[in-house]
Amino acid sequence: MLFNIVASDSEKLYEKENPTYDEIIRFIKDQMNIVSPLLTYIDDDGKSYYVNCTNDTNEIRKRLSIIKKVNLYITLQSWTCAFCTYEENTEEKCEVCGQMKK
Repeated sequence: MLFNIVASDSEKLYEKENPTYDEIIRFIKDQMNIVSPLLTYIDDDGKSYYVNCTNDTNEIRKRLSIIKKVNLYITLQSWTCAFCTYEENTEEKCEVCGQMKK
């Protein structure tokens, strides 16, 4: 199956017959340099589903056995710095004070 991995500013194609969730996440980290991706699948009716495990990717594959390409959308998970309380961090270091994510 062909996955089109869509981030806010880029897209990458990932093709593998039966990928595990961990393989998809590893691809995103290695190829797109995104640390903590949260994956979402949006069906033809516009309903969103979070993709959190291999069972989710298998379920998508079953539903779309005829379709060969699936779009997975990445939402960056933000975290709050315990030191300066900045709330919109998406990298491992705080964007304001430089403290590491705990």
